[in-house]
Amino acid sequence: MKKYCIEITAMKFRKNIRLKAAVTLMLSVMMLLFTSCYRRLIEEDEIILAAIIPVNINWSESGINPSNDVHKVSIRFFPKDGESPVFDCYLESNPREGEILVPAGEYSVIIFNEAIQDPVWDNKVVFTDADSYSNFAANAVDLSNTARLQQFPYYNPQQGERFIIEPIQLASWRLDDFEVTNNMILVTQGQRPVTSLSVAENNMLNALKQVTMRALTRPVTITAQVENLISADTMYLAMQGLASKVLMASGNTTNDPSTFLFILNGRQYDEPERRNGTARKTFFSFGRTPAPESYSIAADILLISHTLYDPTPPLLFNVTNQFISGSTTNFLINLNINIILPFIEGGVAVDDWGDDEQHTVIE
Repeated sequence: MKKYCIEITAMKFRKNIRLKAAVTLMLSVMMLLFTSCYRRLIEEDEIILAAIIPVNINWSESGINPSNDVHKVSIRFFPKDGESPVFDCYLESNPREGEILVPAGEYSVIIFNEAIQDPVWDNKVVFTDADSYSNFAANAVDLSNTARLQQFPYYNPQQGERFIIEPIQLASWRLDDFEVTNNMILVTQGQRPVTSLSVAENNMLNALKQVTMRALTRPVTITAQVENLISADTMYLAMQGLASKVLMASGNTTNDPSTFLFILNGRQYDEPERRNGTARKTFFSFGRTPAPESYSIAADILLISHTLYDPTPPLLFNVTNQFISGSTTNFLINLNINIILPFIEGGVAVDDWGDDEQHTVIE
């Protein structure tokens, strides 16, 4: 039973009818039909004044495993008539394919995982300008000053520095021009033969069968080679320069760099001394900002002596070249730094790979 977009479609046509001074008999009939669809379940043999549009989605370039990490897919339509409201259709039973009902009109389309009102985004991502095709954006959530002071007590912020919470995975796809005609409605509803479709109508009918989702969030892995890792109690790191806002249609980020604070765990000690080693962290980000770009990693390290390591110069690493080159060659952005700590007697080498989050693999 097909029920996609029925409620929002009914709302769309009711609003249009109120706005027009002269209402034709056909629109009145359409109004009654959509109202009836809105108030009760639709029978299979009823004719809906909307085209049945197939959707097929390829997730291979998104970094998201749809089988595990996608609860629904939003297909957001932005009407080009200047008066009709934006509306969403959803794929909920299968994130890879399905059918939706779309009324006649000219649209721009954005497809993305989940829906903007879903609680999965709470305290992770905020959507803005959701009714504007070009300005619809995902924004990282700010880290509160209270949380920053409690969790990262040694970091000395710069003037105006913005701190963000790690966003969760997000991908999108866009289509600037999509049109549903009355003929497409009649064909897909079985009232006219397929041969009556024009080439342009046939292309539109199949346009959403060629969706390849684009990653808007990308994992960043920071690996530190640490001399005398055994001397470190807690390693507080700050990734500076990350984008905090990405446009859903274009995939472009805005020039609003931000800082992500985290603790570097995932330790692995070199054998046989188990004194030096590596520590690693992977997190998601919106990636690069527009030019000019600058990315740095700052480190504050609390030693096992319960003193803060205070070297001259401070532990600050410029990783701009690594970040730019990594973001253009791989889905995963790998950054590497080297840290030298003083050796302190009494340290105990304990591997703690279990503390590092495990992220999904590309399916």
